Amino acid sequence: MTLSNKGHHTPANITSESGGDYVNHDEIDLGKLIRVVWRHKLVIIGFSAMVTMLTAMVMSSKTPIYVASASLLLEAEQNRVLQLDDVYGESTNAQEYYYSQLEIIRSRKVAQKVVDTLNLTEHPFFNQPQEYKPGLKETIVNLVNPQPPAPALSTAEKASLKRDAVIGYVWGNMSASPVSKTQVVTIGFESESPELAATLANAIARAYLDNHMDVNLDRIEKSATWLNASMSGLKQKLETAEERLAAFQEQESLVDVRGIKSLAARELEELSGELTRAQQLVDQSELISSLLQNTQMENGLSLDYINSVPEIFNHPSVQNLQQQKLSIEAKKQELAFVYGPKHPKMIAVNAELAKAQTNIEQQVSLLIRSLGTDTSQAKQRVRQINQAIETAKAKFQRLTRIENQHRDLLQDVETNRNLYEAFFSRLKETAQLEGFETSVGRIIDPATTPYAPSKPRKKLVVVLAMMLSSMLGVACVLLLEALNATIRSAEDVEQKLSQTLLGIIPLIAMHKDGNQSRTLREIINGQNKQDPASLPADYYLQDKEHGFSEAVRTIRTSLQMLNIESQAKTIAVTSTLPGEGKTQLSSNLFYAIGQLQKTIIIDADMRRPSIAKNFSIAKTQPGLANYIAGTHELEQCIVHDKHNQMDIMVAGDMAPNPQELLSCAKFKSLIANLRSNYDRIIIDTPPILAVSDAILIAGVSDALIYVVKAEATKEQQIKAGLKRLRTSGVDISGVVLNRVDMNKAQAYQAFEGYYDQYGYNS
Repeated sequence: MTLSNKGHHTPANITSESGGDYVNHDEIDLGKLIRVVWRHKLVIIGFSAMVTMLTAMVMSSKTPIYVASASLLLEAEQNRVLQLDDVYGESTNAQEYYYSQLEIIRSRKVAQKVVDTLNLTEHPFFNQPQEYKPGLKETIVNLVNPQPPAPALSTAEKASLKRDAVIGYVWGNMSASPVSKTQVVTIGFESESPELAATLANAIARAYLDNHMDVNLDRIEKSATWLNASMSGLKQKLETAEERLAAFQEQESLVDVRGIKSLAARELEELSGELTRAQQLVDQSELISSLLQNTQMENGLSLDYINSVPEIFNHPSVQNLQQQKLSIEAKKQELAFVYGPKHPKMIAVNAELAKAQTNIEQQVSLLIRSLGTDTSQAKQRVRQINQAIETAKAKFQRLTRIENQHRDLLQDVETNRNLYEAFFSRLKETAQLEGFETSVGRIIDPATTPYAPSKPRKKLVVVLAMMLSSMLGVACVLLLEALNATIRSAEDVEQKLSQTLLGIIPLIAMHKDGNQSRTLREIINGQNKQDPASLPADYYLQDKEHGFSEAVRTIRTSLQMLNIESQAKTIAVTSTLPGEGKTQLSSNLFYAIGQLQKTIIIDADMRRPSIAKNFSIAKTQPGLANYIAGTHELEQCIVHDKHNQMDIMVAGDMAPNPQELLSCAKFKSLIANLRSNYDRIIIDTPPILAVSDAILIAGVSDALIYVVKAEATKEQQIKAGLKRLRTSGVDISGVVLNRVDMNKAQAYQAFEGYYDQYGYNS
């Protein structure tokens, strides 16, 4: 311990909140958790045993349930005769198909078929005598709101209700689940009867297969009925269409409509070609006439000009004459190399050449004269061809309409014939399918009678109940431990409050009259708690409870060891709230120190004084308030105990202003005066959260003891009191944990090293 400049002793090993070593409260102390669980082991074991016994009792009353299962293979590709896909409307390639089949297996219709097939309403299992016992809820409802008696039912109504009940039983206990990555389905049934479970599991599989075949056969029958009804109408339509086609062919005298239309198309094509050529002749004749007329009007006609006109020069008749002329000129040139101009052959050639030129000129003249006639003839030819084309078009269009009508009638006949043949073929297929049974699957592993019940698994349930109840008990214990916001161990004082534990005061089980014996009623009612006023002030001297006396001695020793060189003469004792035992500690510590040193105890709690009562001093005895107020002398305010070295100063008269009295200089001078006359001064102060008197008293004290009532005062309240002192600059010498239940403390193992070595448990 070191002495502060205010005279307050600060424990050297205390870790304050504002400095020092950091204490990590977030770490999980596994050993602490184990100790907590071990401390409450009897509660946990008792709770687990109770839950386990209740579970075992409930399980023993449960009726065993037997489960039988059959394996059914769903065919992915069914045997469909003659590919009658329109009769079977299901797609087995989709994954949804298998889920649909599972729902069909679990359907009420299958359950109904099982009940009707096996006649389960007459089965002994469903005809056992049963005594109806209304439940608690129903009993309470009937008492509060009585219901009129149900009307009597007829035999048929009773049979119907019984059948519905049996169907509901079968439907509610049947199950179907797929086997992963296969087409196998497991069909199960739960029942109190193992034989019935196996029988119904197989019956459900068979009922599902029979139901599927019934549905298919029903479809076939309905399809056959519908096809028969449709055949007569289709046949009548086909005959009517054929009659219309024959009448049309007879009316139009048709043999080969396509051939006639092809001839008409060819004729129309040829006429179009002739029209093109005739129109070219007309255009050519008109062009030549136009050129000649223009030339004649301007310069007159000349043979050279006419020969230069391509339309005339290129005329076929002119071209032939020109070729003849060119041949004669070539012959003349050949003869010119051999003969002279006067040679007869040369004369003959020149004559032929002249005649050819004359023929050309005559032909050109004739061509010019015949231009008008040729143009008129060409135009007449164009008109004739146009008329022929119009006639051919009309004929072609008429043939086209006839062909379209013929094609429509023929298509109608073919459509009706195809439809009739298709229906006739389907009718034949349906007739062949009648009476043919095809299955959606097959049973690969029938159900057998189970020898052992499947549920409830009583042993497993009991073991699980024991484990879960134990875990729940542990969780509840840890939760309650975590929610405990009080101080009850040295570890809590050091870790939660960051203070030094000076010592502990054990709980003394005292009767209200001071007797340690208790009645059975008090034990049952839990009246074993120590009353603040139950212990006498000299209980330490009586030494009736060795643990209590030893605890006070331990605190006395701790105070003596606070500072060996400079003893803490003035010791103030305070607490967080009233009723924590600070006055009890002050009184017994007063006697413990008084055995060794000259000591005085001062009751500075002038609001609720209790020292006078504890020491059986008259209420009229003047005390601290009287001395500070100046109404009495110091000697009058001090009461001498029977022990020579021990004096007492009570609070005195009730003062209206205790803080003003404690803050005045006379109080400080009183403490200074007493320090020179006494070795130890013990001051009982008011609680720190109630008033601030303790702060004023701590200012003139050498040590401050903070009393905490174990498992009573909240941690936050204590911290608030400590913070209030720390804010005022007051240091705490240590904490005394008061009224500790030592039986619990031994279970907690929270005070090892504090009381064992002093014989607290003796």
